[in-house]
Amino acid sequence: MFDFEDPLMDKEKCLISIGNLPVFVDPAQPPQKRAPFSAILGHAFNHKVELIIPRHVHEAAWISILGEIKPHQYARAIFPLSGLLEGEFFTKYIKIGNVLMISEGRSGIDNVYTLKDGVLTLELDKSTYERAGLVGKAIRSGDRKHIKSRYMVEINLRPSSMLHGKKGFERISWAFKNVLNNSVTWLFTDLSEPPSLTDEADAPIKKYHPQIITLSPAEIMMEKVLVPPFGSESLLPTEDRDALCGTCDELQEWLGLASLGSDRILASDSIDPYLSRYQVPQKDKCKTTDLVKITWRGLIPSSWVMMLLLSVLRKCGSKSTSAGHWFGLLVSAMGKDAVDGKDGYSVMALPFTSAKREGENVDYKDEEPSPRRKYICWEYVGGNVASF
Repeated sequence: MFDFEDPLMDKEKCLISIGNLPVFVDPAQPPQKRAPFSAILGHAFNHKVELIIPRHVHEAAWISILGEIKPHQYARAIFPLSGLLEGEFFTKYIKIGNVLMISEGRSGIDNVYTLKDGVLTLELDKSTYERAGLVGKAIRSGDRKHIKSRYMVEINLRPSSMLHGKKGFERISWAFKNVLNNSVTWLFTDLSEPPSLTDEADAPIKKYHPQIITLSPAEIMMEKVLVPPFGSESLLPTEDRDALCGTCDELQEWLGLASLGSDRILASDSIDPYLSRYQVPQKDKCKTTDLVKITWRGLIPSSWVMMLLLSVLRKCGSKSTSAGHWFGLLVSAMGKDAVDGKDGYSVMALPFTSAKREGENVDYKDEEPSPRRKYICWEYVGGNVASF
């Protein structure tokens, strides 16, 4: 017997980035090539965002953070693919506007469609792909390695050649009306300013009688939690790579348990070590703190997550070296790939520390070192996909 299974199927990866956050970030032009901002921009479709902050920081800054975050709405509607190419919907949302859409289904199993920046992506099974007559490429699907069973078709709908009456466009329209003609449930959000979901009574999406959903935060209080010494300059042993990786793994595990509301990180936890041997990192230096977990669920675009991060950085970014000025941001992505998909990321912003910047003259001892704020970013690749 020969083993034709894809060996990469069993490999889930966690990419870790550590560095200093910039002193100032322009909300209109955030960095695009450096973490953690690149991680946010690299995940367009998200279904859950969690913010974990100390209770005293929540009490001091949360109202002002809410004042800066714009309310976000998305819609759930049912219509076929051909609806994307019809009249005002095609002109207003795809040609001129900027919408984000994802259909129901599970990547690697069902036919799944997404629309981002005017590019329509179709993930199709082999029989549907052959009947549709569209040009695409074979993709990995978790099936046997040498069998091509799934295909991806990418169509940019914004060029001037994509108009009714053009040969290439009519071919796409025919495939949507005769092969890919089943009505599917879509999640839809308008990223333009102002959004048309509620501001316009005659918005094109209204013809499909959408269910309008507004993101609303759910808060959970966690009392007497053992919190690692995030304010300690020795928390991250940068001289020892193995020790640094181990510390990052421990902090990721602690952040995950905080997200779950686990009793293992409570000061009052007294579980039998036979059942669990987990210990909070650097337990002898931990402080007991009340935490608040704030959760949003729905179709959440990367632009909204970026707005949340920048607002929290500004409002919780006091240059005080107090260990209370830290926060964790956990984002779960909607899986769009059956194999090696991007499953989400976590960002932890540590408190300010007084450290000299690279290139500063160390001879001027009378000058105060510039306050810097470190971050740790974990990106998760290759795990289970999530659909709605």
